[in-house]
Amino acid sequence: MQKLNPRSIVPDKVSLPAKLFLIGMIFSGLGNGVVNVVLQLYLLSLGFNSEAIGSIIMMNAIGAALLTIPAGILADRYGTKKIVLFGFSLWWLGAILALTTRSVEVFRLAFLVIGVSNAISAVWTPIYSYFFESGDMDRAFGLLGFLNIISMSIGSLLGFIPPMLVANHGFTFQSAYWTVLTLGVGISVLQTPFLLCSQRGAVESKNEEGFTFNLKSKSVVAKFSLLTVIGSLGVGVFFSLFPYYANKKFGIESDALGSLFFISNLTSAGANVLAPRVSKRLGALKAIVIAISLCVPFYLMIPLAPSFTWLSLIYITRFSVRAMANPLVTSLFMKLVHGEEKATANSIRTMAMQGGSVVAPWLGGQIMAHVSLDAPTSLGAGLYAIHATLYYFLLRNVKEAQTTS
Repeated sequence: MQKLNPRSIVPDKVSLPAKLFLIGMIFSGLGNGVVNVVLQLYLLSLGFNSEAIGSIIMMNAIGAALLTIPAGILADRYGTKKIVLFGFSLWWLGAILALTTRSVEVFRLAFLVIGVSNAISAVWTPIYSYFFESGDMDRAFGLLGFLNIISMSIGSLLGFIPPMLVANHGFTFQSAYWTVLTLGVGISVLQTPFLLCSQRGAVESKNEEGFTFNLKSKSVVAKFSLLTVIGSLGVGVFFSLFPYYANKKFGIESDALGSLFFISNLTSAGANVLAPRVSKRLGALKAIVIAISLCVPFYLMIPLAPSFTWLSLIYITRFSVRAMANPLVTSLFMKLVHGEEKATANSIRTMAMQGGSVVAPWLGGQIMAHVSLDAPTSLGAGLYAIHATLYYFLLRNVKEAQTTS
């Protein structure tokens, strides 16, 4: 059996700023892992239904859509270092609002503010790319994805805490979920100093032409934006409400959900690590198309799952296969756009993702409430089939050499 060579998954050179960035993203992943497990169950404990939860999640995407493109333009024009503190400040404000209210309206406001702060995150991908040469990009984003997913896996294990607090310490599920949610927010805050310090090592290519959408890479950006909208709709119409689905269909609480997220994230991390090797053998585009295509049958199997065990097996397999494509998509996009346009280009792509995320949870919540819990899976599978097909036909003739400065 061939041993895995660390050089095949780790860039040749990882600078100190890159290491600081990765540490920051580990804390971000830990916090997100905690929040992803308990948030929707906490909202359920407050008496919110799928329509209300979908509308709350939707506000995050609306907030991000408001500022994503301006954030990218400002970053390319003036540098990223001058805007990220604004994003962190908004995130803290939104988190405080979410932790101190039980009102649907205030939750919507909190997620709107958090969404606006998330718009700033569009600049993190270009920042990270500046730490590496083009030849190391696949491995760099594979490593980033691996560490982020591993940290999310560990964070998701904190889903075991709420049932323990209820069983052994007299907590209600509502208070237990709130306690763990607060812990997750606290962990996320620890990312701030590491990410801020990492920027000192980012050698950016600034655009001195002012505020303009006359991108040299506009064709590539347009194609990736269309693909991103479809992909975001395809995954979000069902999986954005997966904790709600699992609780309503099988009565699952945060401990079982945390275990599922832990295992699925571990296998997804392995897929991220293997992605550069698969890309080297098949080519990035072919690997992306195959990975997305293989998700379709697993999407269609979800309504057929007779138990949470079978649902978990399908969920784990589907997410592991899809994870193979994630770092390759980001790496390919970063290699196809001009250096001085990276933040602007990525902000447009991120806004396209948020556009899909605005519609997907709202639509999924409506379908679950008025048709059936399982109905969104058929729509998601169809969108993924379109997603894979368009990837091939839109990008098969795009060459890196055509976009180099």
